Amino acid sequence: MKITFVLPDLNYVREYMPDYDGVFAQGIGYLSSSLKHAGHEVSLIHVTKDPERDNYIEILKGEKPGLVAFSLFSHQFGLVKELAGFTKEAGGFPTIAGGVHPTIAPENTLSDDSIDMVCIGEGEEALVELCDKMDRGEDYKDVGSVWVKDNGIIVRNSVRTLNQNLENRPFPDRSIFDFEKLADAKLGMLTVLAGRGCPYNCTYCCNHQYKKLYADSGKYVRFRDPESVIREIKEVKKDYPYLEFVNFLDDTFCLNKNWLRKFLPRYKEEINMPFHGNSHVNVLNEDVVKLLKETGCEHLSIGIESGNEHIRKEVLDRHMSNEQIINAFTLGRKYGINFSSYNMVGVPFEKIENTMETVKLNATVKSYKTHVSIFQPYPHTSLYDICKENNFLNNGGSEVSTFFGKSVVALPSISNEQIQFSYKYFNVFLKLYGVAYFMLPGAFSGIMEKVLDKLYLMPLHRFYLKIYPVVFPLVFPTAFIKRMLLRIAPRLVRRLKKIITKRSYS
Repeated sequence: MKITFVLPDLNYVREYMPDYDGVFAQGIGYLSSSLKHAGHEVSLIHVTKDPERDNYIEILKGEKPGLVAFSLFSHQFGLVKELAGFTKEAGGFPTIAGGVHPTIAPENTLSDDSIDMVCIGEGEEALVELCDKMDRGEDYKDVGSVWVKDNGIIVRNSVRTLNQNLENRPFPDRSIFDFEKLADAKLGMLTVLAGRGCPYNCTYCCNHQYKKLYADSGKYVRFRDPESVIREIKEVKKDYPYLEFVNFLDDTFCLNKNWLRKFLPRYKEEINMPFHGNSHVNVLNEDVVKLLKETGCEHLSIGIESGNEHIRKEVLDRHMSNEQIINAFTLGRKYGINFSSYNMVGVPFEKIENTMETVKLNATVKSYKTHVSIFQPYPHTSLYDICKENNFLNNGGSEVSTFFGKSVVALPSISNEQIQFSYKYFNVFLKLYGVAYFMLPGAFSGIMEKVLDKLYLMPLHRFYLKIYPVVFPLVFPTAFIKRMLLRIAPRLVRRLKKIITKRSYS
């Protein structure tokens, strides 16, 4: 049987990568390898630009799949509904949707007439069983973790027990992607998952919903055998020898210190490539950071999210103090690892003063890079429910399509103009506060900080937004020129950057 995956993968901030052609999706990779291992045929339609109906239908007719499978986040549901409609027009192919949105909002997903089934939670075993039964012409309405529409009635099968043995799944399949065109290839990045699951309960994240789903399934956070991770990296490197660094995509790569102590020395000995990862402040100490540096870590991303401790703790359920954050970033600088930060603006109950606190904390810790997004409520997360209870949602929160555009919440504490300003001007004020804190003598530092505070808080945010196209090139002339050149000759710019910043790692 042939399964065609449809992966929506539009990049809404193309100024950073105007030649964006998607990334390798681990979830699709694992599903594809599992299906191939079971004897099925797999293909992929990777949607990296706004889809054209006729072109999509022509491609799908050429594939002639027995099942079309969509993988999606909540902000992609609108696009998937459109694509599912095209799929039915192409030939009435059976459709199934999986991923975050179908898992946390299965009823909502199945409300679309063009989606026949949803897969809830981890889907490797479920999808293989489903396709096996469809291929044999058997009744497939009883497959665990799959909900099926049957003459307008939804058959709700229970969720299968969580797989505790990650080694019985084949390595993710990269061959169905046009890998040479992916952002991974352009950046020289080899992505890997060392495990699954996250122990934290951040209110804006779907993770706590997954933990409830698998409450009776044993360990939710699982790590792979270090030997298995090493073998996968070697195989990928053999197929794509031009990849220059490894990016561990785990939410909390540094969580299990015993696992790190087993894995990282072997990684250094057998792989010896620079690597990046994500971590939580609470699991970082000097021993861990030192080990990371000694084994090749050059970049670690940390979630700050808000510079206000009360909002972090009481609204976001992130229990870490400003002091802990500062200490962690200090360790990064001490050992020469670039620490970057994730941040949000437009969080419920946030004020414009709080977004300023976030900017100032990032300036204080000298974040190497800042990833800034606008809060959007994922359905059925804790923070979504809070927004719903307080009537913060516009149109039920159904308009979410990107984390880098207009907010779908209406907050009494901060206006949409202030949210847009906080997002757009985050790095502008970050740089200016950095000048005040670290480049001016004491007295002048305090004066400049007070001036910046007043500029940030003055009710001129609409005006600031209008003049942003002029402000950005003035504050970041090099970045502005680079963005312009990327639009004209992206390959040349990246080649020159590699020559200039050539890694010296041993």
